[in-house]
Amino acid sequence: MKSNRRLITMTLILGAILVVSPAVATDFSGPLHDDPVGAPMRIRDFTLPSYALLNFAPQPAAPLGKGKWAIEAQYSVVNNFQVSAAVEEYLAATRGGTRRRLDAADRNFILGLPAGQGFYIDGEFQFAELMVHYGITDRFDIGVGVLLIEFAGGDLDGTIFDFHNSFGYGQQGRSFVRDHEFQIVIGRDGDGLAIVDGPPAGGASDPSLYFRYYLGSKGRWQFNLGGGVKIPFSDDDSDLLTSGGLDVGLMLTAQARLRKSAFLFNLSVVQAEEFAQSEVDPPLLPSLTISWILPLGSRGKTRVSLQGFAAEHAFSDLFDSAISELEVQMTLAVKRATPIGVFGLGLTENLLAYDNTPDIGLHFSWGYLSK
Repeated sequence: MKSNRRLITMTLILGAILVVSPAVATDFSGPLHDDPVGAPMRIRDFTLPSYALLNFAPQPAAPLGKGKWAIEAQYSVVNNFQVSAAVEEYLAATRGGTRRRLDAADRNFILGLPAGQGFYIDGEFQFAELMVHYGITDRFDIGVGVLLIEFAGGDLDGTIFDFHNSFGYGQQGRSFVRDHEFQIVIGRDGDGLAIVDGPPAGGASDPSLYFRYYLGSKGRWQFNLGGGVKIPFSDDDSDLLTSGGLDVGLMLTAQARLRKSAFLFNLSVVQAEEFAQSEVDPPLLPSLTISWILPLGSRGKTRVSLQGFAAEHAFSDLFDSAISELEVQMTLAVKRATPIGVFGLGLTENLLAYDNTPDIGLHFSWGYLSK
């Protein structure tokens, strides 16, 4: 019920934007029309465990075109430190000024917390994603995406710790544990939903297939309806790499080309199957991405984008804590078109609910669109 309410709310927000957006000139010929896959950064949901589910990265509504193809590659480093309020209070009371990793007693305490209160996630996730698109007709595109995942102890831990200290931000429990650790303890009704001590082996997650159908334009607006399916090809027993389930979803895209900039709205919903390893049944997962894109210079080869992302957490029905809150993140990115493709750099920061999303993400991308 909570997921349905949020989906309805997001739909109403998108509808209101489409209705009340002021009429502006449409002489903008920027990236959304000429570069249908390269305008926004491919910022999807990199939250544990949502990255292992079907995900829709933001894409413009403009069609690729019959016989045209495009390829995108993105490397992301995402730093996680997410603890419940109960776990943070426990760490503050038991550490005595010493920073140390979780031991067996700490793990048992987290697992013994009341239902919905016990979670601790500390680690760094590295994602390499490859997407290939092809235009079947002037309106219909297909695509396939493959995600490679590596797990590490946290090269960004020290930088984030110092940044929080320098600007007076709270550490949310970082000051009680050591840097460069990979530990995950998530409890469910006294049992261990996930217990990981040290980075597991990485590998490939399940591939995803996508389609996009161009619905047409109305004035300054263009519209697209997309869909996707994630196929469980990976090993069900591989730690943190796959949910082991078949996921399906839809995405509605609307874009508006203004005089000197553009807005892009991506509203999606995913129905994920039960997790094979833990028998967790995720709720309906809506998400909304709003991107503002500004080309710089007379030729528009450099593009700056500000992308806001909100989504339902895959574990929201299991917890009565920060995880049950809406995920909110913001990305600032810049992309530069060159003769050998479009290169991009982006930085993602979590907002509002700090304990249910990654602290920070760094993204490097490259894309090429056929002539």
